Amino acid sequence: MHKTVPSAPKSKLANGRTVTNLATYNHFNFINSEAIKEAAVKTLRAYGVGPCGPPGFYGTQDVHQTLEADIAAHLGTPAAIVYAQSFSTISSVIPAFSKRGDIIVADKAVNFATRKGIQISRSTIRWYEHNDMEDLERVLAKLVKENARKPLTRRFIITEGLFENVGDVVNLPKLIELKQKYKFRIILDETWSYGVLGRTGGGVTEQQNVDASQVDMIIGSLAGSLCGGGGFCAGSEEIVEHQRLSGNAYTFSAALPAMLATTASATTRMLQEQPELLVALRENVRAMRAQLDPRSDWVTCTSAVDNPVLMLILKEEVLESRQLSAPEQDLIMQDIVEEVS
Repeated sequence: MHKTVPSAPKSKLANGRTVTNLATYNHFNFINSEAIKEAAVKTLRAYGVGPCGPPGFYGTQDVHQTLEADIAAHLGTPAAIVYAQSFSTISSVIPAFSKRGDIIVADKAVNFATRKGIQISRSTIRWYEHNDMEDLERVLAKLVKENARKPLTRRFIITEGLFENVGDVVNLPKLIELKQKYKFRIILDETWSYGVLGRTGGGVTEQQNVDASQVDMIIGSLAGSLCGGGGFCAGSEEIVEHQRLSGNAYTFSAALPAMLATTASATTRMLQEQPELLVALRENVRAMRAQLDPRSDWVTCTSAVDNPVLMLILKEEVLESRQLSAPEQDLIMQDIVEEVS
C-alpha cells in the first residue's frame, strides 16, 4: 500500500539524497504538527468530511463561527466571514460591493484573482503605477474632479498587502491618508501577507502599525502557511453581513470542511501564542536570501525583506551586457527551474 508523506523542510529523493524543500508554502511546518493532526482527525470523526451545503443552508457549523471570531480577534476588526475557497474570496468580495457605474482604482500589479473580481464587477476601472502613491493621488484627484457634478457612486482603492507578482509590500499608512483625503474605501488583499507579516502574523496592518478598522475590507487566505483552507474577509459588521447574501462564492458554494476550519483556528492561535515562530521564519528568510542576493551574478530578489516567497529576476547588467530578449530570459529562468527541480 502506498503511503503519502507530507511535505517537510527536508525531502528524500528517489536516488537517496536528502535535500532542502524550498518549493512549499508550509513556512512554519504546521503540516507535520502532531497536535494539529490530532485536532483535525478528532474534528473529522465528529463532523464528517464536509458540511454538504452552502453556509446559509445547512452548511454553517460551530467551528466556522469560531474561526470567524478567531480571525476578527487576531486582526482587531468587529467581524469576519469565511469562504470555502481562497481564490474565489477576493473575486467574490469585489463584485459584492462594486457594481456597474461604481469606480475602482487599482494597482497595476494586483494578482489574477483580484483582476477577475474587478472584471466581474463591471465597474469603471482606473489603474495606477505599481506602489506609486504619487501616481495614485494623481488618479484619485482626477477622478474626484471629473465626477464632481455627477451622482454619487461607490468608490474603491484595491491593492495587495504583499504583492504576489512582485513580492514587495504596500505603503498602507499613505494609502489610508489618501483614502481619507479623497473619500474612497479600501479593499486590501492580504492573501500572501496574513500569517506571514507582523509580530504575530496579523499582516500588513500589524506590521505597519495601522488600525485595522481603517481598512474597509481585509481579504486573506487560510491555506498555504496556515495549513487550513478557504479564505476570509474581515471588516465591520455591516460589511460582513452584506456578504452572507451577496457574496456569490459564499452563497452558492458548499461551506469549508469543518476539519480545515479547526486547523486554521489552531494555527492562527499558535502564531499569536508563539511569536517565536515568526522570528524563526524571518531568520530562515534572511539566511536563504543571503545565498541568492547579492551573491548571485545573475539574479536579484525583488521581495520584501520579510517575504518568505523570494521573487527572483535577472539583473539589469546581465540583460544589458547579453542583450537578452524576453523569450531568451524565459528560457534561462526555465533552465534554472529545471536544474533545481
